[in-house]
Amino acid sequence: MASIYLFWTKKNLFLLLTFFFLLGKIVAQDAEFSDNKEKYQIKIQRTSETILLDGKLEEAVWKTADMATDFWIKIPVVKKGATPKTEVQLTYDDKNIYIGITCYDTDEYIIQTLKRDKNYWDSDAIGVVLDPIGESSNGFMFGVSPLGVQMEALISTSGGGTNWDNNWDNKWYSATHRSLDHWTVEMAIPFKTLRFDSQTEWGVNFIRNNPKDNEYHSWAPVPQQFAGIDLNFGGALLWDAAPPKIKRNFAVIPYLSGGLNHDIENNKKVKGKLNAGVDAKIAVTSSLNLDLTVNPDFSQIEVDQQVTNLTRFSIFLPEKRTFFLENADIFSGFGFPGIRPFFSRTIGLNPNGETVPIFFGARLSGNLGSKTRIGIMNMQTKKDDAQLGQNYFTAAVHRRIGKRSVIRGLVSNRQAYDGKEFSKQDYGRNAGLEFSLSSSSGQWRGWGGFHHSFRDGISKNSNWTGIGGGHFGKNLSAFTDFNKVDKYYYADMGFISRIENYYRDTVIRSAFFQNFTEIEYSIFPENDEVVNIHKFGLEYFVVYDDQGKLNEGFARLRYFMDMKNRSRLRFRLDNRRANLVEELTFTGEDTVKVGKYNTYQFNIQYISDDRKAFNYEVDFKHGGFYHGTLSTYQLSLNYRRQPWGNFSIGLQKNDIRFPDAEGIEFVDLNSRVEINFSKSIFWTTFTQYNFQNNRFNINSRLQYRFSPMSDFFVVYTDNYNVSEGQGLGFLESIKAKNRALVFKLNYWFSL
Repeated sequence: MASIYLFWTKKNLFLLLTFFFLLGKIVAQDAEFSDNKEKYQIKIQRTSETILLDGKLEEAVWKTADMATDFWIKIPVVKKGATPKTEVQLTYDDKNIYIGITCYDTDEYIIQTLKRDKNYWDSDAIGVVLDPIGESSNGFMFGVSPLGVQMEALISTSGGGTNWDNNWDNKWYSATHRSLDHWTVEMAIPFKTLRFDSQTEWGVNFIRNNPKDNEYHSWAPVPQQFAGIDLNFGGALLWDAAPPKIKRNFAVIPYLSGGLNHDIENNKKVKGKLNAGVDAKIAVTSSLNLDLTVNPDFSQIEVDQQVTNLTRFSIFLPEKRTFFLENADIFSGFGFPGIRPFFSRTIGLNPNGETVPIFFGARLSGNLGSKTRIGIMNMQTKKDDAQLGQNYFTAAVHRRIGKRSVIRGLVSNRQAYDGKEFSKQDYGRNAGLEFSLSSSSGQWRGWGGFHHSFRDGISKNSNWTGIGGGHFGKNLSAFTDFNKVDKYYYADMGFISRIENYYRDTVIRSAFFQNFTEIEYSIFPENDEVVNIHKFGLEYFVVYDDQGKLNEGFARLRYFMDMKNRSRLRFRLDNRRANLVEELTFTGEDTVKVGKYNTYQFNIQYISDDRKAFNYEVDFKHGGFYHGTLSTYQLSLNYRRQPWGNFSIGLQKNDIRFPDAEGIEFVDLNSRVEINFSKSIFWTTFTQYNFQNNRFNINSRLQYRFSPMSDFFVVYTDNYNVSEGQGLGFLESIKAKNRALVFKLNYWFSL
């Protein structure tokens, strides 16, 4: 294995280029449903009529507008003849695209929540997918439930697959009307909300959720193995004339926040704080957007849930801050899972993981022509006790090649700034080039990249190289990828999970070479009255150090079964290997000694039918853990009072047993209460007790959305340190750490 590693080290760039040359020659170009834009077309014509957005479809234009109907079943099996019937029509004026929809059904619906964006795919709903550029690179989705609950999301295909991000928010309008045998929707999507070029053909599709029958329907059919929102299989939206250009598209979103904070642990007095800032969104062109921010509020209104970590590596938490979300894939799509040259959560954090105030930020992103996407961002943070002020600069470009292939490049620079000049020693820079090649069907794909980092005093062993490819068919899919990260490859604005290994008293930085391979075979029984899908899988993952010695790895056999009643059953059998070069500890008292370990673990998981008011998930894992055993018990109980309330309790317990040592228990107990007073007022309370961090947290949030994209929040947080109890046990083991009551008010002005 050492010889393979060294060969990769010397020849990685040559292999990368050769791989993509050969793949470009051999991939298949025929595709099921590749001619959807010719077969599925709907016309949209301008109207001079005023559309009253009441959901009733009573305007004259809805009696004559072209109609999309005769939907396909997408899930569980792609086939014609979706029922109940769905009808979609479109029109427009100088300001908006209007969409009128009729969904035939009974008046019994499954609605998980009244909260915007949440649990969208688990409720009755209808969604519109728009690809304004028509290049299947990025688009938008707007969806609504029978009770008028909205969802909007960004769709991108930067890595060859389909990415869906519903953290993005923007202004649009809708209304619904319910009858005994159908419900109707009227949507008004402002042209200001979209990013588009002036062309007369857009990509479009319509997706309907039908959870009562455990089905999803689409107007233009999408192959079984791809997501229904895949932009490559949409139909065509044909305009009678190019959509009107937006002469002025400028939004200002000021905020005011403040509150009281009491640091009880350090015996500090209650402190009051008031803060203000502003964001702005400016359309440079109809497809290119400039985001500006001054003194942004990057606080998480709802705190991140703590996660129990039993590995030797850092864990990845997703970005939820609004400023970074639009066109986020232009920056964040680089790299592979666990190896990300750019990760926006690093901006605004010091080396200790503490938040740092940000002076300002600017970001230009969007489409520069029909085949090119760009992103340029600059952020400046303030100085704190741990570091000087930091300037973060990133630029990325994506260039589409053919129908589904992309070449993209990234440069980034983090550099310390003392208020007068930039440091010549304290910096971290990265530059890289990546490829994503795909056949027109998307069934054959290849990917890879080469990145180099620049740091003061480091001149070699500072690269990351990756390469992979596979076949993604309806029944059989298989892929493999290889990644090599040098010891001195740094990503100051990124996330590299395995470059640092955490042991008892030390952190060891080590180069690594990893391979991940997955093979999956799926069966879709059409006549089975119980099962929708059988999935059989094999996974293989291995990591070696720079000497070709095993770091860790696993081989996994799995079987998944999805039922017609929407419940799911999962079985996994793992063979795990590890080679520790330093002693490892989890609590500071236990010890895992240096050596090689070979263990087996079995996992069974059951997820019940979430359409029912009461549903649950149970998960049990047991097997070897280094020289001992690990048993993991996980239980989640959920009750829904449709549509206004959701109540859940979750418990995770990790029980570790080592020979001749006391057992170790990591317990995570949490609860969530969500009350929806209306589609505009929500109250959510989350509590969590995490043994690994010895913390007990309470977070209670009241949100009032008084205008589109404009909110008032009141948040109460209470945090406690937990230690071994005395006497009454748990009650005496809690000591208050800090407490806060804060508010935030923001308002979206469209100019």
